[in-house]
Amino acid sequence: MGTVNTIAQTAPCDGTLPFEEQNGLLTIEMESGIINDNRWQIGTETVDGEEITYLYWTGPESFNALTGAPIVYNIKINTPGTYRFAWRMRVGTGTAAGEHNDAWLKVDGEDFYGIKNGAKVYPKPLCNSDPALTCAAGSSTQNFIKAFGNRLDWGFVTNTNDGDSHRVWVTFNEAKVYTITLDARSNYLFIDKMVLRRSNVSDTAAQNLNNPESSCYNALSINDVNRRETKIYPNPTMGKIEISNIPINSILNISNISGAIIRTINTKKSAEIIDISDLESGLYFISNSDKNNYFVKKIIKI
Repeated sequence: MGTVNTIAQTAPCDGTLPFEEQNGLLTIEMESGIINDNRWQIGTETVDGEEITYLYWTGPESFNALTGAPIVYNIKINTPGTYRFAWRMRVGTGTAAGEHNDAWLKVDGEDFYGIKNGAKVYPKPLCNSDPALTCAAGSSTQNFIKAFGNRLDWGFVTNTNDGDSHRVWVTFNEAKVYTITLDARSNYLFIDKMVLRRSNVSDTAAQNLNNPESSCYNALSINDVNRRETKIYPNPTMGKIEISNIPINSILNISNISGAIIRTINTKKSAEIIDISDLESGLYFISNSDKNNYFVKKIIKI
């Protein structure tokens, strides 16, 4: 039997493939996770010439329990070590920095905690299982922390421990795939992106707004390496998009965040212009039915 040579290769991100850490840095746009509840919404705004696309919860607030509407982000760690977690956020409604400012967060690394001046705090029930561990002040559940920030303008901050803010860190002991899980706590917390940076990478370097979103990892055969990436422009869009480098005579499917196909398009060329101005604002996915040249791309309709 012959063997198939594989290499690490970046791939389109549809929420299922892991985002790949490179050189101690991982950057993920919040709308890039697996979203299965339409109470999660995507918004956009322009601040000082920058167009920001953000995620926010519109359902009821849930301060003592998970809502059951998690968003999962798969990540591939190549460089084990200890990483700081911070998302770029702002309070999305009102003028109180201490309201509409938090969410439930869990990272399944081997050591997930808040820390200040060398003192660590942990979520429940983990912290109750070992007398050497200190529980974070405030609510926590199912090893999710209350992750909060207190910004009315956009900035990178994620803390835990009520009354005495501790930064959030996680240690990954192995080079493998882990998960980050977000669940709703406050509504109208606006979150743009999240960043994990290893302890040897500075906040300044990690939180540079010019950093691109991390690529997704896939093991592709050598025959796939030279495949041209499908591209969509403009994205986000208010109406028409141009999609290029698609297989000729293929069938494209546009689906919503629940996975339901809402439009099917037969293409004749390697580039097509598609009008989605009639769709409601939100997150959509476009994919094709060609198993040999399959792709999935996200579209943000504003």
